[in-house]
Amino acid sequence: MQYREFSNKIHFTPSALGFGMMRLPMKNDNTIDIEEAIKMGRYAIDNGVNYFDTAYIYHGGESEKILAEVLKDGYREKVKIADKMPMWLLKETSDLDRFFFEQLERLKVNKIDFYLLHSLNRSSVNTIQKHKIIDWCEKKKADHYIDYIGFSFHDTLPIWKKLIDYYDWDFCMLQFNIIDVKVQLSKVALDYARKKDIGVIIMEPLRGGQLTTSIPSEIMSLWKGMADLYSKSNIPFKMDIEKDKNIFYPAQFMLDWLWSIKEVGFLISGMSNFKQVKENIEFANSSFVNKLNKAQNSLINKIRGAYLAKTVVACTKCNYCKNCPKKIAISEIFDSLNEIKRYENQKTPTFRYGFIPEENRASKCCSCGICLPVCPQGINIPELLKKCSKVFEERKQFSDFF
Repeated sequence: MQYREFSNKIHFTPSALGFGMMRLPMKNDNTIDIEEAIKMGRYAIDNGVNYFDTAYIYHGGESEKILAEVLKDGYREKVKIADKMPMWLLKETSDLDRFFFEQLERLKVNKIDFYLLHSLNRSSVNTIQKHKIIDWCEKKKADHYIDYIGFSFHDTLPIWKKLIDYYDWDFCMLQFNIIDVKVQLSKVALDYARKKDIGVIIMEPLRGGQLTTSIPSEIMSLWKGMADLYSKSNIPFKMDIEKDKNIFYPAQFMLDWLWSIKEVGFLISGMSNFKQVKENIEFANSSFVNKLNKAQNSLINKIRGAYLAKTVVACTKCNYCKNCPKKIAISEIFDSLNEIKRYENQKTPTFRYGFIPEENRASKCCSCGICLPVCPQGINIPELLKKCSKVFEERKQFSDFF
């Protein structure tokens, strides 16, 4: 495993790859495959992964419990764990202790190494001030319940700078990948964090797997060009020799691009099966700063443009909106919407939409707005669902609305 520079004020050298506990393997009955999840987590630790990330809301609270199982039998001593305060659920200041001690109980630990304020945005400073959350965090740190204080972030660059200057944070976690280079993060932000000695953790490096699923043929042709550039530079890359030596893994190129950036601390990947864990560890093992050359970075820019041209809605399937009172299948609906654009075909995505139970379809949205403050991408979900209802249920033309 390769390890990364992080922060001088953090006494920890992180593995290039961190394990995100947000997209654990699921059984056919929609419950977590606990045995497989434990196997995945322990394999990762045995192969050098030393940072695990979870949150109060992941898998309806089951993620923390699964991590507790992973950490049994001496594995806790081998890793650092991160958990998050669900900021949007805070109603009373007393909720801070209620949520925190519930997390300790779920994790079966006495301390959380890295503690984050979850999903900060433009309204977060008011919440922080109202509940005196910084004072609360510092008290928990003084009492040895946490070691380091940070935040995860979902908003624009100016808001990030305002928040980063608000407090002397130890670290922060930001969404960054070959697509999201201007919304939240940029080289300017990375440089600024490094100047303040704030460790930067990258989440959604593959946009929740969206960038590697059903890759359009024209974009795959561009990735073939990246494979050629790797070969010319004598850089090894993974191919599926058992199937076809021409089958390669664009995920490696996308992760390499991130690891190539010196200011990036390390990446968190939400892995959903054992194969993904093994592959990502292989990719991490061959990563290093400045791995990509000018030609390869230029091709990444071209691929970014091709992807952006085919995206309608910037949904990453994080499912923070799953508390919808109407149980609308929001991320599934938006995925079908993006498929129309990517493949220039309305028939197949509409057919797939038909498998969504009627009570969970777009037309059932009541526009209550509960989803709006929790959406990391700032999507106007109710308005978009109205358009989705027209396209998928009334069979109107996609081009009439997008």
